[in-house]
Amino acid sequence: MDKNRRRYSNVIKKMNLQDEEMIGEALRKKGFYTGDDTYPLSSLHFELTYKCNAHCRHCYNNSGEGSASDLMTPQNWIDFSKYLVERGGMFECLLSGGEPLLLGEKLLDIMDILHDDGTIFLLMSNGQLLTEEMVKKLKKYRYHWLQVSIDGAKKEYHDWFRERPGCWESAIKGATAVANRGIPLKIAHCVTRYNLNEIGEMCDLAYSIGASSIMIGQISLSGRVERNCDLLLGANEIETMKCMVAEAREKYKGRMKVKFANSVKSGLKNHSIKPRSGAIIRPNGDIRIDGMAPFVIGNVLKDDFTDIWERKMNNCWRTQIVQDYIAGFDESDRNLTFVNYGTKDIFL
Repeated sequence: MDKNRRRYSNVIKKMNLQDEEMIGEALRKKGFYTGDDTYPLSSLHFELTYKCNAHCRHCYNNSGEGSASDLMTPQNWIDFSKYLVERGGMFECLLSGGEPLLLGEKLLDIMDILHDDGTIFLLMSNGQLLTEEMVKKLKKYRYHWLQVSIDGAKKEYHDWFRERPGCWESAIKGATAVANRGIPLKIAHCVTRYNLNEIGEMCDLAYSIGASSIMIGQISLSGRVERNCDLLLGANEIETMKCMVAEAREKYKGRMKVKFANSVKSGLKNHSIKPRSGAIIRPNGDIRIDGMAPFVIGNVLKDDFTDIWERKMNNCWRTQIVQDYIAGFDESDRNLTFVNYGTKDIFL
């Protein structure tokens, strides 16, 4: 075990792995996001596929459109994971898509490589493929959380929102299987003007199926939302949402964490302060500086990742175009001049 991984283990060994904010602050104080050492990386986000078995009206990265192909094959992801481990690995890995479970057993192959090196996972799913058999296989890994998206306390709204009949029942069944296996279950709940009044009921549902936390927030003006702007909350509705989340947080205090999603602007500001805290590898191999920032600094299929990370990661966040993009978010947390995943990414 190298010195940095030993330091990391010492920081988190007595902490609840689900307390991401507390862990992040503890690691920051120990210099993990600002140190000179490249490896182990603090975190990477693997967007494993464009493919999705739903077609959500709010999808921030336009997954499931059917036109984009995954240039990063499962074998490419396996090779890249080995590449990272050979150089020192990473502490955390967020796995998403699209729907990551569409990779089937190949997803487990990727996770095995990183798990054997000590990586902790955050896995995001719509829940449709979280069968008892798959959840049993996923039990072996260490998680901050396994997230299942449920956007309605009732099936009618959720299935309409995700444009797949039966999606709600599959998500409930999958989420329940996750909780029953002792995997920390996080429910992600997106609020629109059409389900605003269901927040309390949604928290009740999350608690009843065994969630350890629920993350609640408005949808972002990104990706497919540009074509579905009627979903966006107005100023008064945002305030109503915040009040309802506060009420639910008090109701479930000590039993289930009820969290309010951070604003996009604050998230980008924080990332710009800690540029080495993470990046996204997209299904085409692009190295994107953040999921909510349309800037690419390289491609793992064409470039050496370590070289790109060391040369560009710190400086890219300081460029004027990135700073202007962050500053462009208004009081409703929307950048109206450059919609994320609505306009072609910019290469820095």
